Amino acid sequence: MTSAVTRTRLAFIAGLTFFLVVLSTLLWGLWLLVAWMTAANQVPLNNLIVQGEHHYLSRDMVRETVLQLPEVGNFFALEVDKVQQQVQALPWVYQTSVRKQWPDTLRVYIVEQQVASRWNQDALLNTQGEIFRANLGETSLVSLSGPDDESARVLKEYQRLTSLLTPKGYQIESVHLTPRLSWELTLENGIKLLLGREAITARLQRFIDVYPGIEERERVAYLDLRYDTGLAVGWKQDEETDNDQERGKKSDRRA
Repeated sequence: MTSAVTRTRLAFIAGLTFFLVVLSTLLWGLWLLVAWMTAANQVPLNNLIVQGEHHYLSRDMVRETVLQLPEVGNFFALEVDKVQQQVQALPWVYQTSVRKQWPDTLRVYIVEQQVASRWNQDALLNTQGEIFRANLGETSLVSLSGPDDESARVLKEYQRLTSLLTPKGYQIESVHLTPRLSWELTLENGIKLLLGREAITARLQRFIDVYPGIEERERVAYLDLRYDTGLAVGWKQDEETDNDQERGKKSDRRA
């Protein structure tokens, strides 16, 4: 009886020892694997592939941006979210997706901003009416302006007004939404249209109907259409006179 109990105890101890040895070996192997994967420069990022159609964004700029991250020396330590945030901060980037490809490659796919217009002189609008800032240079884009939180509305209204005016031979140079939400247009021929806040389509149609019949159209500076019927014409000579009078008042005040 005693020998049977002894054998049982020895078998249990042997089994437990074997289990602990196996467990220790597994843990040691796992630790070595983690240490190898996270060791600096053990598996560096060797390939960066930038994908997407780009007109304004340089692939070299993207590479330089990614290489600024200290984790690029370790493929396993490099976090995809950090790379995405870094690339997303570039001026012409609208959307970006980043993924790792074993064993040492990073793929960055970029959707570039599609510019629709200038905005408030120092910014741009994309085709969704969202404001972004980038260096575009000299390009003949329509100029839109207004409160920043109304940018999408201004772009949409510009597109609608363009569809009304272009078939009649008029091109829009700029659209402005005032702080009081009143619409003002400037055409390529320099004429400003004051449309107000309501009945914009009807007032624009009134311009289309009446303007061809105005004599000396080349002298028209602006048309005020903010009336239920009719319109008021501002002449370039009158505008210059008003400016001279205003300058004279300022001179008097300074004297």
